[in-house]
Amino acid sequence: MEQLQTKPKTFGEILDHTFSISKKNFGPLFLTLLIIFAPLYIFDYLFMVLSGINLFREPSGGGFTEGVLNNLDTAAATQELVATNLGIGMEMLYLLVSTVLAIIIYPIAQASVIVATSKALKSETWSKGQAIKGAFSRFWPIIGSTALMGVIFGVAVFIGFLLFGILGGISFARDGFGVGFIMSIILGLLFFAAVAFFVTKLSMFFGAIVFQKVAPGFSKSWQLTKGRFWFTFGLFIVFFIITILLTSVMEGVSALLLGGSLLGRVLTDLASIITTLFMMVGYTVLFFDLKTRNEADDLKDMIASYKES
Repeated sequence: MEQLQTKPKTFGEILDHTFSISKKNFGPLFLTLLIIFAPLYIFDYLFMVLSGINLFREPSGGGFTEGVLNNLDTAAATQELVATNLGIGMEMLYLLVSTVLAIIIYPIAQASVIVATSKALKSETWSKGQAIKGAFSRFWPIIGSTALMGVIFGVAVFIGFLLFGILGGISFARDGFGVGFIMSIILGLLFFAAVAFFVTKLSMFFGAIVFQKVAPGFSKSWQLTKGRFWFTFGLFIVFFIITILLTSVMEGVSALLLGGSLLGRVLTDLASIITTLFMMVGYTVLFFDLKTRNEADDLKDMIASYKES
């Protein structure tokens, strides 16, 4: 049985613990995410059917490689078909409703996995209802803080691209691929390194919101990652690589066998659920490891509010 971590874990132990919990709780976690994502998926599938996408196979022009690449981008394909077959008004409705649903559903789904994983870490039994209820108990702090983090990150990236474009354009116009242009590239890389640093330092805000009743949780995240930046950043890189590999394989198989069809989109969404499950289990294990390293308090108190009443 999984035991609540009482001492700091190594890099490899966190990965091992993540795979172990994901494997042992895969069925319930998968169904929990499927329940939460259902409204978004059903809405999406409805518009796919209305826009004329085939059930089993969507033919695509061009060569084999081009067809596979086009079929992988099913979201953009759906939007394009909605606009072509149903009109611009329906396309705007599709974008508006799907965006609102995504803003609400994705953070709640992630919080549900975090709550369930915290139970697994304590070897406690849990139900899908408990996990979902635990997530919704922090609905507004989760949605508001996630939106704030998204705005901060989006603005930072936009400013970075803008500055790089301006500086790079001026430098290139003045002396081509000279020293000025190279310096602008270096400054751009430094800027995005700074963004990566701050995003990593603030990354534990989500766990702090769910477990510690704070919002937006940025100061708590900064405290938890103190002295553990490279450890945290490295784990995120590994998790990202693993999820990219899983997604690429599953979406590649879906595109090869089913193309941009409705069934192909279903398989793509199922792959998304699996990668979300793995990422959030790993995130939770990492959160508790940082908590153990930086705060010598009783971890049981952090998740007592999610115990079955």
